[in-house]
Amino acid sequence: MLYAMVIGDTVIDVVVDDEKIPMWPPDSDGNEVVAVECDSTIFIGMLYVDGKFIEPVQLEPEPVQPYRPTKGELAIMETQATIYEELNASMLASAEATAEIYEAILLMGGNANG
Repeated sequence: MLYAMVIGDTVIDVVVDDEKIPMWPPDSDGNEVVAVECDSTIFIGMLYVDGKFIEPVQLEPEPVQPYRPTKGELAIMETQATIYEELNASMLASAEATAEIYEAILLMGGNANG
């Protein structure tokens, strides 16, 4: 026979025992575990209410709305982007200047000391 093991109104396990009704101790909170005869359509997570097994209602999650930054946040992001672009331009100019110096040194014979 199949038995649904129920705590409160929730099926926590389905067991087979052909010899006797399963007896489980209470859970750690002291809730009684009851064995209810069932068939193979019963599964863990089902509800046992008023002597009937019912499938739990699955609520549809609300769709996540895309984040829309405020005007203040957009202004901060634009300022950060401008600073980033200026910093990159400055670093590129510095790298180009360094490359020109090394190129001049190489043209002078490769000796920076003259």
